[in-house]
Amino acid sequence: MINKTFGVFLPLLLTASLLSAQQNDLGSLLENLNNNRKDIKNLDTALSHLRKVAEAAYNLDSFSVIFNSPIPPSGDKKDYLSWSPYLWPNENSEDGKPFVYKDGKTNPETEKQSDKIILRQMSTAIHHLSLASYFLDDAKYAEKALSLLNIWFIAPETSMNPNLNFGQCAPGEEQGGAHGIIDSRWLVLIVEALDILKATGKLDSNTDAVFKRWLDDYLQWLLSSELGQKEARADNNHGSWYNAQVATFAKYLGKNELLKFVLNSSKKFYDLQIDSLGRQKLELHRTKSFDYSLYNVHALITLAKLAEQENIDLWHFKGKKEQGIYESVKYLADFYLKDTSWPYEQIAEKVIQLSYEDGLQFSVYYPYDLYSAVLIANKVYDDPDLQACLEKLNQQEGRQHLFNLLIH
Repeated sequence: MINKTFGVFLPLLLTASLLSAQQNDLGSLLENLNNNRKDIKNLDTALSHLRKVAEAAYNLDSFSVIFNSPIPPSGDKKDYLSWSPYLWPNENSEDGKPFVYKDGKTNPETEKQSDKIILRQMSTAIHHLSLASYFLDDAKYAEKALSLLNIWFIAPETSMNPNLNFGQCAPGEEQGGAHGIIDSRWLVLIVEALDILKATGKLDSNTDAVFKRWLDDYLQWLLSSELGQKEARADNNHGSWYNAQVATFAKYLGKNELLKFVLNSSKKFYDLQIDSLGRQKLELHRTKSFDYSLYNVHALITLAKLAEQENIDLWHFKGKKEQGIYESVKYLADFYLKDTSWPYEQIAEKVIQLSYEDGLQFSVYYPYDLYSAVLIANKVYDDPDLQACLEKLNQQEGRQHLFNLLIH
């Protein structure tokens, strides 16, 4: 039985029906990719950017937690380690402790010592390479993607241990925080990349099987560990992204009962998080309130995309005040479309369209910017205001967005 925080969920066997469902999902993915490639003349700008970032990814060295210099409190280099990004040394003490929290202001020194940076780079590289292997029709990109996957997850001497016991630690502490689990949201991109490689026949069965064992171990840690169960109870973007991760991993592993449970339980977020105007009310107190609102709605979008494949409609599900994903995306889009001031604190430039300058220096919000949210939402809702927002974005740099290759 699954409790309110998921608890320990017994492994589910892959039945023939589940395998059939997975094959149907991959068929739908391949059909969508094929349709996009047929319309390639309208995607030339996105393709040129894909070629640039894919080449950058292809020329990368391998990534592994054991290649990074900091040693986790466990003493095991294979354990993931990251530092809480918004902690700064206390200027009023000799040793800088206790550290001071400055919301939205990333401490570059803690980032330098964090495995989070290389996890982000590795995940986005694999995602770009999977797209390139299909749209640029070059096997070298798939081979590089699988090489990066092998070093981080599969090779015994370099693979990361399947836990986040030391995610977003505070300096001097021996334990990570439950909030550190949001670091592994990047694995959602890897699963999407592997779905593309699998649908196009580029993922060999042995690699897939070994990665699934790693992912299953990590999923069990998310469900059963004290940190995982604490994060499952979060009401804000941390809870949304926890559910998005668990659902994504359950889907890939064929754990259909767990998947449907998580998707249905995610309906609670509509009342917890969204008000009658579509505002992400738990994110508005943040110093980057626009970005965090967008960040959270992308987790809900991730869940809705998964739910659609299970005949669960989260796109049109409404909370008690008739609020949902549509209202949330439209609320954010309207500020860009109407060029009005955002009425809440936002200490950084808003995440409207992310840069792909060198394929490596990705924002922490990659690829969850306003453009991708509006593109996906307009595909679902066919709304004139969302369409107008897209047209305005496309007058600038929207046509280069890689999501155009996935949602077109």
